[in-house]
Amino acid sequence: MNNRFRHLIGSLAAAVLLAGLLAPGPGRAADTYEINAILSLTGPFAFLGNTEAESLRTLEPLINKSGGINGQPVHFSIADDQSQPAVAVQLANAILAKHPAVMLGPTYVASCLAVAPLVRANGPVQYCFAPTIHPPAGSYTFSGGASSFDQAIETLVFAKAKGWKRLAYITTTDATGQDIEEQFKEAIKLPRFNGMSFVLGEHYSGGDVSIAAQLANMKAANPDAIFGMTVGTASGTLFRSLRDVGLDRVPLITNLGNLLNSALAQYSSFLPVQIYFTAPRFYAHDVSGRGPVRDAQTEFYAAFNAKGINPDVGNGFPWDPTRIIVAGLRKLGPQADAKALLDYMESVHSFAGINGIADYRGGDQRGQGLTSLVIVQWDPAKKHVVTVSQPGGVPLK
Repeated sequence: MNNRFRHLIGSLAAAVLLAGLLAPGPGRAADTYEINAILSLTGPFAFLGNTEAESLRTLEPLINKSGGINGQPVHFSIADDQSQPAVAVQLANAILAKHPAVMLGPTYVASCLAVAPLVRANGPVQYCFAPTIHPPAGSYTFSGGASSFDQAIETLVFAKAKGWKRLAYITTTDATGQDIEEQFKEAIKLPRFNGMSFVLGEHYSGGDVSIAAQLANMKAANPDAIFGMTVGTASGTLFRSLRDVGLDRVPLITNLGNLLNSALAQYSSFLPVQIYFTAPRFYAHDVSGRGPVRDAQTEFYAAFNAKGINPDVGNGFPWDPTRIIVAGLRKLGPQADAKALLDYMESVHSFAGINGIADYRGGDQRGQGLTSLVIVQWDPAKKHVVTVSQPGGVPLK
């Protein structure tokens, strides 16, 4: 081997070594920190999953502008479970094979429940965005937003203040509807609601195109108010059918899953005259007092308004959970494992979010309670909702 050739080989080796030294390796600042999310981008729950995805896309540049995770830029890798629990399980298994510290989603209760057993033993931290699951204390699974039990209490507090005692409910037969129904049945047993009762309960499948028989029974029962425990396209069927049978002037309260701008715009021509919604507290930013919660709400609205978006409940579900997780990863470092992140999550107690001060120390796996909820009412003139209660459901004076 001549000197010229040896010099060439040496130069190439040095270049390769230098490239190896300069190239970002595992855990280096130039690497992207990937956070996987399973959302319903297609199928019956796409109306919700797509707004959640938009929330993550809005958060990503904000997180990276403020330093990412200790210098590593964050990227949310979003997979579509097609609103099918079986698909969610397949996607989750692929994510778990990478041994991440955290996984966001899925969007709705059935998929969340299907994925939860996969993370039960060793994680990762699973932050389901549905408020209608009830994870055991200390588990790797967390639930987005105030529980369906707290939502039931808030709704009944508002109804009692309005003088509505004879109540009827109608719900879908899916997992979401069943959970909400059971929570209302338990909540109304509380002594504070003595004198109030459900005079009728009706059910229908989310795919039904006619619920005339159920609403005929409801009309005959003559309730003071109706609780519509539905979400998605099933809610459109309910709203339209109430008008068709002449029940659209009876006050209707429905759950926060229906607070989606696109859906309300679609249903606005046949919404009941008095329709109220359980809502996350960020909806009350117009009546919020000064402080860190109002500051968080202002930042939230500014981020979406800059994109020409008026945020709704779907945009809100991922916002605080994702910010809390990122705060944990920043404190622990990007190499943190699932157990370290879980321990951090269980210790959070003073995080100012858009729905109040989050406190996870009670083991509820959601950090939010009754005071993170308000009641809003649809205003047909404004084509939007307005706040009509204080946090917890007591009507505004």
